[in-house]
Amino acid sequence: MQDSKVSIKWLIYTFLIGLSANACFSILTISFVSFSPFPFLTLFFAVNHFYRLYIHEANNEYSIRPAWVAFFIGIFSFSAFTGAQHPELGSNFLSITITLILSIWLMYKLMFGDKHYSA
Repeated sequence: MQDSKVSIKWLIYTFLIGLSANACFSILTISFVSFSPFPFLTLFFAVNHFYRLYIHEANNEYSIRPAWVAFFIGIFSFSAFTGAQHPELGSNFLSITITLILSIWLMYKLMFGDKHYSA
């Protein structure tokens, strides 16, 4: 196994940002979801800590793509959770499929990383 240069902190914070951003959006737009201030607080603190981490680790270009993937995994996983909780909202097949595909890509990226071969 190769030494991965992807920052796990970046992945955790971007996952939390995606999850709480979709939770805030769902609270404001879907009438079935009850109001709670906790997704807004989580979004605020996760963005605040991620910004501090970004300032201190600004040269971490290996974590950018996996961080975006973790962000979209958070968004689509909360959509799948909301669809499973409230089946009257419609099918959640697309959000589950996208979450699984992105999770498989992220696991592959973390396990094997980028292999650069030289001739």
